[in-house]
Amino acid sequence: MRQLLVSGIRSKLTVLRDSFPHLRTYNSGSGQWRFIAGLLALLIVFCSFLPGPSYAKGRMLYGFYIPDKVIEEKVHARMLKDLEQHPLTSPKDNYIVTIERPRQVTDHSFEFLAFVVLLGVIGIFRLANPTYLGNLFKAFRNPSLSTRQLKEQLRQDSPASLLMDLLFCISFGFYLYYALYHLHKGQILPAYPRWLIVTSLSILFIVIYILRFFFLKCTGWLFNIKDITDSYSFNLFLINKVLGLALIPFTIILALGEGQWVQTSLFLSLLVIAILFLNRYLRSGATFGHFLKFSKFHFFMYLCASEILPFAVLMKLVSSWLIS
Repeated sequence: MRQLLVSGIRSKLTVLRDSFPHLRTYNSGSGQWRFIAGLLALLIVFCSFLPGPSYAKGRMLYGFYIPDKVIEEKVHARMLKDLEQHPLTSPKDNYIVTIERPRQVTDHSFEFLAFVVLLGVIGIFRLANPTYLGNLFKAFRNPSLSTRQLKEQLRQDSPASLLMDLLFCISFGFYLYYALYHLHKGQILPAYPRWLIVTSLSILFIVIYILRFFFLKCTGWLFNIKDITDSYSFNLFLINKVLGLALIPFTIILALGEGQWVQTSLFLSLLVIAILFLNRYLRSGATFGHFLKFSKFHFFMYLCASEILPFAVLMKLVSSWLIS
């Protein structure tokens, strides 16, 4: 910068010397020439530090002067255009402005693991004992065979029969809980976890199952109708085993599904239960036909007293306990 300044001063002095030829008569080292050179140098330095033109009401952009008023108008027009295009401030379109609420997520880990274990046990049982389920459904489809050939085959396999009875109690406990849960819109003991309620219902049905079995055995021994009660208990437990397997798909939909799937599954499951219960009563009528041959009214009274009424009272008590 200093070298440029010095070279500029020298060029100015050369021009000045050429303009005033009478100054050449003086000696270059004289005082007048030195005074004029210093004055010009001070003038050039002073002018170099002077500020440029003032743009108090404008801006320089790419070498062009733009007033602030023009800039403000452009900014205001752009802002209005952005507001018209925004979905929340546009006057042309109607939008619904709502508050976003957090989605309530229900944890179904217990149901998922329980159904995986339940289906896994059934699959292992099917592989370990492939003939039992085949004989079970053959006896269910043909009541005449169930009283003769297949009855002994199914009774001889006691561990398999006990496991199927246990699966029925667990499956029916799950189904009853979720059916009442949807019928009463989720108002079922909210203070207790689901796994505890389902486990309690399954244990309750296991206890009822055992008491029912011993009651039939004692009734056959007391009234000397052991063959008839054995045939009746066989048909009873046969229908229960089939019902336990049939309710598993409906229970999975009730536990994990929503909307129309739940309503349809609930209706179809109740229809299946009604059909199987009617089938059980028809089998019972055929079994007790020789014993109750004097009056069919006695058989109807027996069904009301020992089948329908206890089941209705049990469902009422369980429903009242779960809702309370």
